[in-house]
Amino acid sequence: MQINDQMFDDWVRQYQRLLFGIAYWWTGSRTDAEELTQETFFQAYRSRSSLRDTELVKGWLVGILRHCHSQMRRGDRSKDEVSIDEMLYEPEDRHTFSTDALALHQSLRQLDERHRLPVVLFYFQDLSYREIAEALELPVGTVMSRLSRARQRLHELMKPSSKLVLLKKAK
Repeated sequence: MQINDQMFDDWVRQYQRLLFGIAYWWTGSRTDAEELTQETFFQAYRSRSSLRDTELVKGWLVGILRHCHSQMRRGDRSKDEVSIDEMLYEPEDRHTFSTDALALHQSLRQLDERHRLPVVLFYFQDLSYREIAEALELPVGTVMSRLSRARQRLHELMKPSSKLVLLKKAK
């Protein structure tokens, strides 16, 4: 499919906040997140002919963002890594959480990255199974399995402190 400039501009407008949010979550820095988002759109524009299905554009862009972030981290090992505490929530919001939100936040920190990232993309960034699979270069079944295991583990971790239940309809 031929992707014209107008279509690409529409994607930039539609997905800029999403990509910036994920980039900020990863970097903890507005400047780095802006740079990462810009680089992602630059790389996406250069490789737009590789997108086979425009319905998967969100996952495709998140996959490019993930690749750009990986490249950024390899190129700059001197920067201190930011903890997940700083990445999940913007600093000005950190002190206004409910007990359930804090329990969820603490429990997310205990998940390994391969389970935490699909949870964040699904519940916090509103990506579908298919978009997450595209972004993480995994089969849809693996994404579903990781989300299921993550929900199960989060439920176990949160049992003593909260009755919060993660529910969301599949897309």
